[in-house]
Amino acid sequence: MEQINEYTREVRVASYEVGAQSVLRLSVLLRMCQETSERQLDLLGLSYEKMRADGIVFLIITNRVKIKRMPRHNETLTIQTHPRGTIGAQFYRDFKIYCGGELIVDVMQSSIAADANTHKVLRPKQFLQYGIFTDEKISADEKNERTTVPDGLPLVGERVIRYSDLDYNQHLNNTIYGDILTDFLPGGADGKRYIEAQIDYVNESVLGDVLKIYACEENNRILMKGVHSRGCGFTASAVLSTINENTVENLRN
Repeated sequence: MEQINEYTREVRVASYEVGAQSVLRLSVLLRMCQETSERQLDLLGLSYEKMRADGIVFLIITNRVKIKRMPRHNETLTIQTHPRGTIGAQFYRDFKIYCGGELIVDVMQSSIAADANTHKVLRPKQFLQYGIFTDEKISADEKNERTTVPDGLPLVGERVIRYSDLDYNQHLNNTIYGDILTDFLPGGADGKRYIEAQIDYVNESVLGDVLKIYACEENNRILMKGVHSRGCGFTASAVLSTINENTVENLRN
């Protein structure tokens, strides 16, 4: 029962997982969460291969991240994940990331069960029929509300989807959007740190797509969206703070 209600693992932050400020990249943080949930499902006999053979894959809809501070190089992290329940067709789970017993990152993730071939949304009961997770309902105040991004934002660049971006579902892996958000921040990412970030995955981006990135900073909040030939691919928002040179040097040390 404990394996169902909570799963915990430890990871060490490797040198190739940090960025120019010597702290974990947002994309790697999302990757760690994805791996943690997959390991819990593996432990329960629901590996990706098992579910795909049954015609089911999970597609992430939203990652909402609150950050006290980003993990640093060589730190050992404890990641706890808890399946939280459902709202409509979406499954919710959270991730609590601790360092030295201190909660430093909190992530709420929502996803859907989809047909493995068509990616059409399935009813939650088609996953719940495995009888491992219960169909609990989460409270409305915990629901991930999709970021509203207005029309008319300035074009800040383009991002081509390459073969190396694809995951086993044959689309741009959701974690890479963390890099896209960082790379296209208005004014650049240097000297800034994330306090909050939310990425909403609206329509899949596939090989050869060109995401036109639109973004602005409004009342200290970044708003961004990526649009390809079939419509909006993602929306995102972020709150950042400025760090001075001494702070950056301390992070590196």
